[in-house]
Amino acid sequence: MHKKLVALASAGVLFAALAVTPVTASAQDVNYNLPTAEEIQKRKDSRRNEAISERIGRRVMAAVELYEAGDANGAITELKDLSIRSDLDQAFVNRLLGSLYAGNDQLDEALPLVKAAADADILGWNDQATALKLTADLSLQLEQYNQAIQYYGKWLQFSGEADPDVFLRIANAYYEMKQFDKIVQPADLAIRNYEEPNKNPYVLKVASYYERKMYSDAVKVLEAGLKVIPDEKNWWNQLGMMYLLEEKIDKALQTLEVAYLAGYFDKESQYKALIQLYGNNEIPYKAASLMEKHLNNGDLEQTARLWQNAAQNYDQAREYKRAAALYGKAAELEETNADKATQYRRQGTSYLRAEMYTQAAAAYSKALDLGIEERGAVYMSLTEAYFYQNKFSQALASVKEAQKFENERRSARSWEQYIRSKASNRGVKL
Repeated sequence: MHKKLVALASAGVLFAALAVTPVTASAQDVNYNLPTAEEIQKRKDSRRNEAISERIGRRVMAAVELYEAGDANGAITELKDLSIRSDLDQAFVNRLLGSLYAGNDQLDEALPLVKAAADADILGWNDQATALKLTADLSLQLEQYNQAIQYYGKWLQFSGEADPDVFLRIANAYYEMKQFDKIVQPADLAIRNYEEPNKNPYVLKVASYYERKMYSDAVKVLEAGLKVIPDEKNWWNQLGMMYLLEEKIDKALQTLEVAYLAGYFDKESQYKALIQLYGNNEIPYKAASLMEKHLNNGDLEQTARLWQNAAQNYDQAREYKRAAALYGKAAELEETNADKATQYRRQGTSYLRAEMYTQAAAAYSKALDLGIEERGAVYMSLTEAYFYQNKFSQALASVKEAQKFENERRSARSWEQYIRSKASNRGVKL
């Protein structure tokens, strides 16, 4: 019956990979060369399996009955203050009482008792194995990582079992102590011994290589992991970022595209990385349309700068009408008149390129009304917008304003002559 208690206690001792802030410490190496099944059997056959005393046995049975009736505290009280004469009785009670404390989430009380039972090394085979492993599990839970590794190592050599969970916990303990170079071997053993693929040893291996700036090795781990767990969405994003660190731009773009199309993006940084890659790879239309879509649906925060970036990519793709519309959105979100004026000037230029001259004139006029600094240049652009609408009077008035600025004077005078000539040819008196 006591084995049931131990199983329950062990199941309650959990650890979370990569969940705790690492602490620096020194851990001994683990011997991963496990004894053979024949060696283990010889040890089992030669190990003494003695029974505890009748007096202690009665108290143990009473404690177990209380536990199974739901009275864990009563079971603990039954065993806590026993007068014990033999080392075997003490080790047995320590192990059971430690298991009860562990099952009751009293880990600080559990660990020294279970450790004492394991260190006595006089329990029967199964009880000794349980004591060693529970000591390691409790040590890990209590962030005593060096001791956890030590007792996992003892359990491996005692049991000869290639338990992938134990290998994973050893790797996790090394991670917490920032001994990144020691993570890979136990993580590999965990991968090798899991019947079904488990993502955690891959995560720890990536962390090991990443922390040591061994990005090529981290890439290989992620590539291998995605072959066996292809739906692990975070890995696609991480792999894309790793390719960027390795300056493998084409692979980064392909990988992040796969992640995006599979619906694996859930962070702004992921959308921005793909958009930037499209832009850097001279695919401005995809960069612009992707940003516009995810600004509109809320995946990206709507800011003037992002709307401007989308508009500029549309400009590069020669989608001038769409660019102009987004410069307008950017202008609406700008906080100062000077910044609003700059965006309206950009909008006017895009409309001018799209040959939408009425809209261009309106945008340039807004820029001027808001006090844009480079007024001479804007008046010249406004002149064009009016001229191509055959609004020669407005074009002439605008070009005369441009002549007031030294940088534009020569060009503006030439334009004035051109405007007057065209107007005359059309029978328009100025």
